[in-house]
Amino acid sequence: MSRHLAPEELLLDYSSGALSHAPSLAVAVHLALVPEARRTVELLDAVGGALLENECAALPDDCGLERAMARLDSVACEPPALPSARRPGFEWAPTPLASYIRPGSGWRRILGKFDEIRLEVPGDAYRASLVRLEPGHSLPEHKHSGYEYTVCLQGGYTDATGSYGVGDFAVGPGAERHEPIADPGEPCIALIIVETPIVLTGPWRRWLNPLVSRHII
Repeated sequence: MSRHLAPEELLLDYSSGALSHAPSLAVAVHLALVPEARRTVELLDAVGGALLENECAALPDDCGLERAMARLDSVACEPPALPSARRPGFEWAPTPLASYIRPGSGWRRILGKFDEIRLEVPGDAYRASLVRLEPGHSLPEHKHSGYEYTVCLQGGYTDATGSYGVGDFAVGPGAERHEPIADPGEPCIALIIVETPIVLTGPWRRWLNPLVSRHII
């Protein structure tokens, strides 16, 4: 079982189609790796379908919705694990991520600290990247002016909010500074979706923020 599941309100937005493209990708990758989260979305999908089909009445009250959830929750089903992309060098990538990794994609070293593969995701409000950290290495200390969604794909990392392993989902701490550090073992690889540019907060890296805001780095 994953230690860090995506928030239920985010799963509900995903189920209802209200979530924009880049955050939806993060949730889809999380679901591919975590059966428990996938089952929650399947229950939400089923409830939505039941409501549309008037199985709980045209405008169900809270009790009607609770009864529907109870009936669905009583059905024991553990969704099977979804296959990975199985591309050489990207065996850790689950299927929902595969189409976003272009042929010939390679890691690019950023600020001498970590490796990145930028992903092309429709819409311009988010930056989507695969990030790789060697054990013991960290991302530069930073904070956020918008949302950040992270799904761990290989290895693990730790920051002020906790420790995260494969499949775990993190919602960025916002204005709070954090500095994710890769755990011992294999390199940590994560999908990171960022709304608006991050804000570097180190003693000298703050001078690089104009380059970050222009997506130069």
